[in-house]
Amino acid sequence: MTMLAIGKQARLTAFAVSAAAAMAAASLEAQPQRPKATVTPSAPATVAAGREATLTLTVTLPGSIHVQSDKPRDPALIATALTLDPPPGVTVNRIEYPPAEDLVQAGQSKPLAVFGPAFTIAVRVTVASSLAGQVTIPATLRYQACDASVCYPPARAPVTWTTTAAAM
Repeated sequence: MTMLAIGKQARLTAFAVSAAAAMAAASLEAQPQRPKATVTPSAPATVAAGREATLTLTVTLPGSIHVQSDKPRDPALIATALTLDPPPGVTVNRIEYPPAEDLVQAGQSKPLAVFGPAFTIAVRVTVASSLAGQVTIPATLRYQACDASVCYPPARAPVTWTTTAAAM
């Protein structure tokens, strides 16, 4: 091969690599974006130590997006789940999910049990009587957003409640 032929081959290879990279980038941009839930935690400013208190988590989904309920009718579907990691002295008594809504979808023998586009989860906690001062309660919401035709990969949203434990 002459130097001219080698230079021409190198330019053709570089062009082919650049074209493939551009096509791959365009393909990634065409992928639908995973819908993101907006989570808004709310807690009383002060919690009576030794008593039960209610924390709430409001979840807002974009447009026509829904998530499976905490108890989907089809076991193959991914349930919405709130997992708390309470600090010592905080006991999670129960998590109360809202009633599910029925969503009829073509190809399904039963309606889906879903939440959305906005819903609230209540969390009943007790703060030990020995606890005083600021209390931070972290959690994670796991959900799978879906629209009328596709379910997106599962996602997690971090949540933190902050309150003050006080003797009352």
